[in-house]
Amino acid sequence: MANLSEVKRELGVEVLNLNVVVTDKGEKTAWYKHWDNSNRIAILVHKDTLALIKAQPTMSTLGLNTQKKQGAQGEYVAKTICIYAPADETL
Repeated sequence: MANLSEVKRELGVEVLNLNVVVTDKGEKTAWYKHWDNSNRIAILVHKDTLALIKAQPTMSTLGLNTQKKQGAQGEYVAKTICIYAPADETL
């Protein structure tokens, strides 16, 4: 788990330029996306997660979920910023 600065460092970005994801029909979704066209990487964050990060910028329970996806222009990597719940027990 990490904080936002650590996540951005892992992603290799200084600033996440987030835009609302829009469907093919022009409808706004609950997701925001930063697109790196050179490396074909989409960084996604849900609006509820974004609101929590903005409210607590130093939260240290963030992580990344990585998936390969097929888009109109070919394959790309989607990395979703997520919040992990702390463990109930640790060993």
